Amino acid sequence: MKKIFVFCVLAFGISIFVNAQQTALTSDGKVVILYDNGTWTYADVKLPNTDTKEIQKKAGEVTVPTNVSVVDNSPISLKDATLEKMAFIEGQSEKLSKYFKDKNIVRCDFTLISKDGKAILKTDWKIMNGEAYSYFGFIKEGNKISLELIGGKTIDLVYTKEFEPKEYEKYGFSTYSAELELNKEQIRLLRNSIVYKAHMTWSRRTEEYKVVAPSYFIKSLPQIIE
Repeated sequence: MKKIFVFCVLAFGISIFVNAQQTALTSDGKVVILYDNGTWTYADVKLPNTDTKEIQKKAGEVTVPTNVSVVDNSPISLKDATLEKMAFIEGQSEKLSKYFKDKNIVRCDFTLISKDGKAILKTDWKIMNGEAYSYFGFIKEGNKISLELIGGKTIDLVYTKEFEPKEYEKYGFSTYSAELELNKEQIRLLRNSIVYKAHMTWSRRTEEYKVVAPSYFIKSLPQIIE
């Protein structure tokens, strides 16, 4: 009787914990906990002398062994929608940091738009320098944002057009307003993936940037999928 009581208390605690946050399954089958501020941690829910798979089932989680390849072939049907703009990248530029102590931040806001069966990702870059072309150049056809996912996979979001910066030297910043299309395979992968690192390939260099919304696609893509 005592053992049953202890198990019920622990199970109830897990239920509260899971309901307070969101859980997601990564591309390699690991379960992570998503927090409202955009951060995440690996889920490691275990009870003594209890089957782990059964506990995770009770908690609304499903874990797949890391040596099993997870293939998502489910059909994708998109509905028309325009989501709210959200900051995805914000951090120091390695290049700008060599010359500027404070004005060295690169930010990129994402806006996800679904229209006529296409998923368009609008990327609004803001460079804290009034001469962005001198350091980064253009966004040219073939330039890309490479997203590193938990589990070791990388997905390349490729631009298919050229975009030049708008420089505001008087105010000390420059902007690039550019967009790219997500294909169905990318949508399938990203809707279950946490992004922990991003590289942007500009026409003049490639830089790594800090991701401030690692669960962006997990939260956003379901809103445009029927």
